[in-house]
Amino acid sequence: MAIIKKSDVFPKRPVIIVIYGTPGVGKTSLFNTSKNPILLDCDRGADRSVNRQDTIVATNWKEVLQDEGEIKNYDTLGIDTAKAVLDDFLMTHVVEQDYKMKANKLKAYGAIGDEFKLFVNKRRNEGIDIVVIAHAKEEKDGDVIKLSPDVTGQSKDLLLRIADQVGFLTMVNNKRTLTFEPTDKTIGKNVAKLPTLEIPDENDPTFLTFMADIIEKVKESIQKQSEAQKEALEKVRELTSAIETMETPEQAMEISGEIMNLTKMQQAGLRKMFSEKTKSIGIKYNPDTKTFERCTQSA
Repeated sequence: MAIIKKSDVFPKRPVIIVIYGTPGVGKTSLFNTSKNPILLDCDRGADRSVNRQDTIVATNWKEVLQDEGEIKNYDTLGIDTAKAVLDDFLMTHVVEQDYKMKANKLKAYGAIGDEFKLFVNKRRNEGIDIVVIAHAKEEKDGDVIKLSPDVTGQSKDLLLRIADQVGFLTMVNNKRTLTFEPTDKTIGKNVAKLPTLEIPDENDPTFLTFMADIIEKVKESIQKQSEAQKEALEKVRELTSAIETMETPEQAMEISGEIMNLTKMQQAGLRKMFSEKTKSIGIKYNPDTKTFERCTQSA
């Protein structure tokens, strides 16, 4: 087991992206623009997609497991659809493994989650990105009706938890658009902070690698967040050392300015240390001159 230190930068890793939308909006066709893709077609709809790629057509989970050895030869796996795999294939599979599951839905969904996570983790270990395709369904969130991936209860919670990005694909002004940011009307997840994207026409050359480009942007964004954390930790260490050796008002002024550039959470511990140090060496802040000065001794 490898331990990645908090000061280390995480390497690029495979990502999981959920794409959901209404039937016929082009979810599978969008997946087909991934890098070296293979589609696990559990809804029998691959033949309707544009630019069809290699496809595993399965009717149950046993067939999926029989063919999973072939998946490692590809860079991206599409699961079409989430509901077919989680609610249908895997529910039948866990009940066949233990018939008592049929009467204990809570336990059954736990077993479904375990099986799906095992399958996903195998793909991650093989370095394969996963795109999970789902239809959209309406659900009530208080007084608001929202669209979310069409998967039952606990299975949907699992899917949203393990996904790096969750995007809603729809038509806006006759243009297909993909939105990862959550809205008042749609569920979303946008770790990579991607803007709303307009999908090019299928005849546009940029369409051929559109999903591959999204996946690469997500990977780069996650890695940059890791790099930013490392840089922040290094800065905190530098300032901690600077505070410990601080002696003059000029140094206090410079260090105070650098602390201001950190996040509030990073500032908290340093400010306490800074305050204690200035007090111990007889330096205080003058709000009138907005500078640090030596404390004057009273007679």
